[in-house]
Amino acid sequence: MKNPLPSSAKLSLTFLVFGIGWILFSDFITLSITRHNLDAYTKLQHYKGILFMVLAALLIYFVSRKLYGNIEKARKQQEEILERYQLLGMATNDAVWDYNIVTKQCYTNRTLQEMFGYTADELQDNYHWWTNNLHPEDKDRVLDTIDNKLDRGGTVWQDEYRFRCKNGDYKSIFDRGFIMRNKAGQPYRLIGAMQDITEQRLLQDTLFEAQARHKDELAQSVLQTEEAERKKLGEELHDNINQLLGVVKLYIQHALVNPKMREELLQKSAHYITQTIEEIRNLSRSLLPPALNEQSLLDSLYQLIEDIRHAKEIEFKVQHEGFDETRIPDNKRLVIYRIIQEQLNNALKHSEAQTVVIDLAHRGPHVQLTIQDNGIGFDPEQVKPGMGLNNIRNRIEVFNGEMEIRSAPGNGCTLEVRI
Repeated sequence: MKNPLPSSAKLSLTFLVFGIGWILFSDFITLSITRHNLDAYTKLQHYKGILFMVLAALLIYFVSRKLYGNIEKARKQQEEILERYQLLGMATNDAVWDYNIVTKQCYTNRTLQEMFGYTADELQDNYHWWTNNLHPEDKDRVLDTIDNKLDRGGTVWQDEYRFRCKNGDYKSIFDRGFIMRNKAGQPYRLIGAMQDITEQRLLQDTLFEAQARHKDELAQSVLQTEEAERKKLGEELHDNINQLLGVVKLYIQHALVNPKMREELLQKSAHYITQTIEEIRNLSRSLLPPALNEQSLLDSLYQLIEDIRHAKEIEFKVQHEGFDETRIPDNKRLVIYRIIQEQLNNALKHSEAQTVVIDLAHRGPHVQLTIQDNGIGFDPEQVKPGMGLNNIRNRIEVFNGEMEIRSAPGNGCTLEVRI
């Protein structure tokens, strides 16, 4: 498509065509009217000149009126576009910029000036202002990225960098620009917007620090739990098994020097050895994970309840209607088992409960475990969580689960866990 002639060229060309046409046509008419009488022809020349000026003025008026009407229309359209552009720049929180690569001219909205604290006069040479205020550690990387986009034919450029404000502080900026190119593929204009993401980055850094701190705390809790389990194992070995074996050793030593009581002492030793074996079996059962690949979670749970009943008379109610443990990975089934084991151990030691209700159910994508007893209860605001509850909480946090304790003096205790 050919470029249209400018208005001044159109006006000049119109006047030239009209003038040449007038000279040729008017001379022919005048000579025809005067029948080649030079005196009469000379007199008509004056009137012909006046008429030419009048007609030329009318022609210029009508032609220029149309041309300047189009110019005025284009000017108003340009003002409307510029006004909409300015309103759009004011309506957004983004710092809008428009850089002409050929003329080196740049437009920025007021948001950009307010974002960094610079005045419009300070942004006249926008490109050098921008490059000079890039953070020294980011400058080379950012400029290389945009140069590669311009040279390799890209149309969209985006990057994140730190930018210096007028007061010397740096802000984290996400900048995104669109590259306009001519038919030859050469870039001639860049239009984009800058977003201030300083708060988001600060929040992310804070979150990362909190997560790192939480991991450290969790690792510390795991170490404490391991130490507590080792201590518990040591106490069981020392207080029960070691004492039983000590008695057996004493009986055997007496049997060696006292033949008359040898049979009685050996029978007592055999009885204590049997008791020791049972203690070791119970201790091993509490420490080793249940073979959930060989028996189900519910079977392991009922076996645990049966073992507890040998030690203390407690009524257990297990509710699991609609519960499908095949939907749960092995590691989470083991965690559920350990939580039940830990809470039942707490109930045996502290609650003086006569009834314990265990409920397993699916709640959407979660498994919900509820353990409720009718024991003496406690005030969660006054009683500091013991190692048992801390162990449960640590196990749950590994799977981003939730735990809630509801209790009151005389009203038992309810543990609710969602994984």
